[in-house]
Amino acid sequence: MLYATSTDTLSGTCRCWRALTAESTPIEYASLVLSSARKHTRDPRRYVRPRIPLAYAGLLVIALVAVIGFAAFSPSSFSTTNETAAPTTLLAPQTASARIASAVLAIRVADAETRVATTEVRPTTTTEPAPVAIAEAPVPTTEETVPPDTTTTTTKPRDTTPPPLKITSHSNGDTVNWSYVIFRGTSEAGAFVRSGPFDADTDEDGHWSLGLVMVDGDNRVILTAIDPAGNSRELKITVHYDEPQTTTTRAAPTTTKPSSTTTAPAQTTWSPLWPADSGGIRNVETWRPLVEQYWAADRVDCVLGIIKKESRGDPRAYNSSSGAEGLMQHLTKYWKGRAAAAGFRDSNGLYATPYNAEANIAAGAHIAGSGADWYTPWNYHPAYGSCPDSRG
Repeated sequence: MLYATSTDTLSGTCRCWRALTAESTPIEYASLVLSSARKHTRDPRRYVRPRIPLAYAGLLVIALVAVIGFAAFSPSSFSTTNETAAPTTLLAPQTASARIASAVLAIRVADAETRVATTEVRPTTTTEPAPVAIAEAPVPTTEETVPPDTTTTTTKPRDTTPPPLKITSHSNGDTVNWSYVIFRGTSEAGAFVRSGPFDADTDEDGHWSLGLVMVDGDNRVILTAIDPAGNSRELKITVHYDEPQTTTTRAAPTTTKPSSTTTAPAQTTWSPLWPADSGGIRNVETWRPLVEQYWAADRVDCVLGIIKKESRGDPRAYNSSSGAEGLMQHLTKYWKGRAAAAGFRDSNGLYATPYNAEANIAAGAHIAGSGADWYTPWNYHPAYGSCPDSRG
């Protein structure tokens, strides 16, 4: 059997393509291709036996895809712009064939990409979110909020100036003949003056006075003024004390043994409730019961040692230089005050005599300190019994 050659079959198609222009629509393309195919198929001179050639089937597929693709995606076919159309140009068969093939390939690629884009399920990647730092909210407290004080306060500058201190009674290097010395001076009003365990307040004019007991020889006195702010100023002086010898008056020779007593000065009227004891040096143990009555038990031996040092146990001992009197040698000018404070003043306002042993011992307990250095009014206590020497 004889078949028409592919060249003859496609020659009609090529002739149809020559009539197409660059601006032909897809419908025109399809109409020309189909008409050419029908023409050659029905021509009895071209075929010995009716059979659809392979070229015809390919052209049908190409025509169908071209119609659908250009109808759906060609912008030039449905453009509503008023642009001036380009001049019609006839295409060569080779150019038209290449353009159709390119258009079909582009349509297939675009259609495949569209189908993939619409049907492809892209795997979703779950990305764990980065941890976010959460700021802790402040825990509410039950404390009551106090509104700020808007009152303007003026801060007074701290006082750092030491108080003045001046000693007007007794100077450095003075010599005294009495064991109890009164120091006087001036300082800042409101301050106080201290020497060891003893304090003296200043009056409104700043005057002060402080009594201290001297020992035989040089006595170094340290006086410190302290103001309310805690500032202090210190002065040091040295006072020499010459202990006078106790003078005794002996009676004229008689057949009786003379008594050794201290001559006492003339005195004023004393209370008859507490008369003077008889004079004469005695063993200090004679006074132990009275000392135990007015002094603490741990100080009894020490007080007996002081009595032995001051008066040798003589209740009428008298120091003419200092005016000290009695067993524990109280100064005359301080006696009435000490006797009254110790309870030795009667209802008539009369005081016990300083030569009354009980009153003298009780007044000594009144002026003694309460600390470890309670013996300061007598400067020290000598060793006696169970009491050691306070001077070490």
